[in-house]
Amino acid sequence: MAADLRALAVVARWRNALIAAVGVLVGAGWGAHEIARPETLAAALAAIALTTYANAFNDLLDIEIDRHAHPRRPLPSGAVRPASVRALAAGAALVGIGLAWIARPSLGYLSVAVVALMTLYSTTLARLPLVGNLVVAILASLPFFYGATTVGSARDGVALVTVAAPLHFARELAKSLDDAHADAPYRRTAPLVFGPWPTRALILVALALFAWRILALAPAESRLRVLIVPALVICVMASSRALAGRSGAPLLFKTAMLAAMAALVVAR
Repeated sequence: MAADLRALAVVARWRNALIAAVGVLVGAGWGAHEIARPETLAAALAAIALTTYANAFNDLLDIEIDRHAHPRRPLPSGAVRPASVRALAAGAALVGIGLAWIARPSLGYLSVAVVALMTLYSTTLARLPLVGNLVVAILASLPFFYGATTVGSARDGVALVTVAAPLHFARELAKSLDDAHADAPYRRTAPLVFGPWPTRALILVALALFAWRILALAPAESRLRVLIVPALVICVMASSRALAGRSGAPLLFKTAMLAAMAALVVAR
């Protein structure tokens, strides 16, 4: 039982799920300097559940790809049964929608659309170059919107989504570069359709958009412009790895997002 639970936690990408919950709190804190409202906490738990659904359902459909790209993951390695992952995905979707509804009915409706889009991504959109990357980037940025909405500041949430989405997009493109060989028999990703160098150029464009948007959040005298420097430096390191054709850029981009979130919290 304990082994199954550990395997299911890996399927859920529990670290990413916790990051999504923190994104909700950051969105609420940015919108209203407050994160302790019950509605915000419910939205944070909803983000964990929805992230769990997205990862579990995607793993179910990607078992064959993961046998080559990620053979140590629970499903391709046999550490957990597909039936258990299906139950996890279904339960997480229902819990996520329910908690989002408790936080705000509007977020409940949005979460129904989010689950539908996550499902469509895993079944269809993941096989479309750039489209799938963009969808994931937007979905991964929505926790900020959830958090800001719970404190009545949806406009701030939209602003944060426009900051986070380009960085997530760059990370998704970097992942497609790292996984190009394993993806080739199953899907047509950006590096396979457009080539590695155009994909790397898009990463640079996305990072430039991220830098512009986060620096535009505050006036010139704001300390955010200083606090965001570590995130920008990490982005440069990540893009250097991607441009050199070296693996590991996606992890650096995730680290950059965490640094950016920390900068937003401290600046506020």
